[in-house]
Amino acid sequence: MSSSLKKEKIKPAFKLWFEIGDDYVFGEGTYGLLDEIRRKKSISAAARATHMSYRHAWDLIKEVEKHLGEPVIKTQKGGKYGGGSEVTGAGLSLLTSYKKLKKKMANVCKL
Repeated sequence: MSSSLKKEKIKPAFKLWFEIGDDYVFGEGTYGLLDEIRRKKSISAAARATHMSYRHAWDLIKEVEKHLGEPVIKTQKGGKYGGGSEVTGAGLSLLTSYKKLKKKMANVCKL
């Protein structure tokens, strides 16, 4: 090892996601998208904020809803001046569960 290389402390890392059976349901990207929808009240604004296409954002939402069997967002048509999106109770529950578990995991992984 060269003396010019900076020594960094080893630290644990992990990725968290939720599954139903063996099927992926929800993870970091979907969490970020849903949280942005909660804050911005807009799927298109949330997609931009998370650097994904509007279509990909919708595909993620539909996939989560398919696995859960219930909606995670509620949309209202109206476009730029009257529409919007809200995260449902099921969506909020996912956000809360994911955030709590990630925090617990981070605390367990501290060296």
